[in-house]
Amino acid sequence: MLKTSLSSSMRAASLPRSRIAGFAATRTLATVSDSPVQHAASGSGSHKVVIIGGGSAGMAVSHQLIRSGGFAQDDIAIVDPSEWHHYQPGWTLVGGGLKDKRDLRRPLASLLDPKLKHYAAAVQEFAPTQNQITLSNGDKIAYDQLVVVPGLSINYDTIKGLPEALADPSSLVSTIYGYNTCDKVFDTISKLKSGNAIFTQPAGVIKCAGAPQKAMWLALDHWKKAGLYNPTHSASSPISIDFATGLPVMFGVPKYSERLNELRQQRGVNGLFEHDLVAIEGNTAVFGRPGGKEQVRKQFDLLHVTPKMGPLAVVKNSPLADGAGFVDVDQGSTRHKRFDNVWSIGDASSLPTSKTAAAITAEAPVLVRNLGQALEGKEPDAEYDGYTSCPLLTEYGKVMLAEFKYGGQPKETFGSLFGIDQGVPRSAFYHLKKSFFPWVYYNSYVKGTWAGPKGFSFGSAPISPAAIAGKRSFSSSSRSVTMPGSRRGFATSSVGLRNTPARRPRDPLDASPDAVRHTLPSGETFIVRPPPTASTPRSTIYQPQPLLSAEPLAEGAEASLPPALRPRSRKAASDEAITPQQIAMIQRLRAEDPILNTKSKLAKEFGCSPLFISIVAPLPKEVKAAKKQQDELKKQSWGLNKRVARAEREERRLLW
Repeated sequence: MLKTSLSSSMRAASLPRSRIAGFAATRTLATVSDSPVQHAASGSGSHKVVIIGGGSAGMAVSHQLIRSGGFAQDDIAIVDPSEWHHYQPGWTLVGGGLKDKRDLRRPLASLLDPKLKHYAAAVQEFAPTQNQITLSNGDKIAYDQLVVVPGLSINYDTIKGLPEALADPSSLVSTIYGYNTCDKVFDTISKLKSGNAIFTQPAGVIKCAGAPQKAMWLALDHWKKAGLYNPTHSASSPISIDFATGLPVMFGVPKYSERLNELRQQRGVNGLFEHDLVAIEGNTAVFGRPGGKEQVRKQFDLLHVTPKMGPLAVVKNSPLADGAGFVDVDQGSTRHKRFDNVWSIGDASSLPTSKTAAAITAEAPVLVRNLGQALEGKEPDAEYDGYTSCPLLTEYGKVMLAEFKYGGQPKETFGSLFGIDQGVPRSAFYHLKKSFFPWVYYNSYVKGTWAGPKGFSFGSAPISPAAIAGKRSFSSSSRSVTMPGSRRGFATSSVGLRNTPARRPRDPLDASPDAVRHTLPSGETFIVRPPPTASTPRSTIYQPQPLLSAEPLAEGAEASLPPALRPRSRKAASDEAITPQQIAMIQRLRAEDPILNTKSKLAKEFGCSPLFISIVAPLPKEVKAAKKQQDELKKQSWGLNKRVARAEREERRLLW
């Protein structure tokens, strides 16, 4: 899904910095006064699985492993010094004035399953040949399996003058890539009334390659609504906009790149391709050009910067790294190419795909499955196809939902299900980005029950406790791994199973003492329960039935009907008919935003029934399909008790 790759948090400091910096031994994060209490990291320990990082990848993997049912208390340890876990994809919404950043973070300790052992310390050294890590406090942690998902380092100081500009509250330089600066973005956008605005994107690896554009498109729409920017006559507008990217194209996937370039041209945005920001000198942005010899200087009145990013020093300088400094893993299995008991996904991995949280929804189940296979002594059989997603905000109220896999090939969820072209910005996708994804992240994703386009998932394939109990340790003298001798079969079903059966709810018909059962010739049981006014089969005393034994009317009295169950609508009661002009307005509102302008809302506003609204202004087919898909996703989140009750109700309905 859309998203930037989610590290667990960045803690407050004088300048914004990545939460990942805390993993390097030479860098620590400042403590803030409102920080929650952390678990202490004390003493040395040994664990079946050690996970480095409590960001989106670490949370997804750890909780999916817990849900597999094969691990006991403290079998899995998570190492992360951060105090807060942030929903980083929401920072683009904060930059657009749509969210409060404080609503997008949670104390990390509050999100961790009680079965997990939490080491609130940084990693100082990896020793994969000894199957252990060393923490910044000197403790050594041994492991059988290691999952390395610490995220990326945001390197603000690689752009000369950027840290100083971000720290200056009076400057119109900002970035959405930090908790301390994401709310400054909308302040700068609101303050600018005229001049040149520049939005940058560096060459090289960054979190969510579409995020730099999201800030630009929202700013453009804000200025357009304020009368400060005219897309059709941008040259005469008070504000001019430049998009300076170190890449030769707008986006890495050809389909979406073409659509975004068309938007850029239609909206009068000047494209500065292969312009990589290297320095900020006052109100001048200095860009490097290919080859490193030529430099371009541009004056600005507002500058939104995407900082350069790269692997953490502790990972880059370890035996786990490839030539670029990322954890060197196979792009299909997510297993390390040299150390069989080391795994990695997300930002820190060498997987050749966009670094987003949506990618982790597809990567994590593969890693968990293959790690389980390794514990069984089998070869990994799950394959990651490179799926990732980026919900591109193109204006307030519309999103282009980019979904693709390895090779830049589109892999569109709604396109395959409903034939919708996701290269066209839509309002339905906007509500997913603004409301649904933040909700599902903290309610399902961090708990290991969200599978991206596949919807809600209630656990990984079960891992037998016997499969990981009594394991012999990995050899500490070589990289070879000694696998356990006795295993039980690893379940091949991808459907998550609970460790204990759910309580079967009492059926109100079946549990009634007055119910009478009739076995039908077809084998079904037909249950009859007398109405409440009827005497029970067990009683021999006559019980009066109010509906059948009403008192006779007095002479001259008139009979009256009981009050209506559903009173007539206000319009019907006053016999005021809906005018053609009102119907036209209903249809226009429904067409503009069918998600916001529901039939119930419009019925209340115009004083008619929701049925009338659905007749004169029915939902478009694609919106109906999207709502149906969302309803199906909600159904997948039901517990087993609710599913059983709904299934029994459906069976009764079919029998009738």
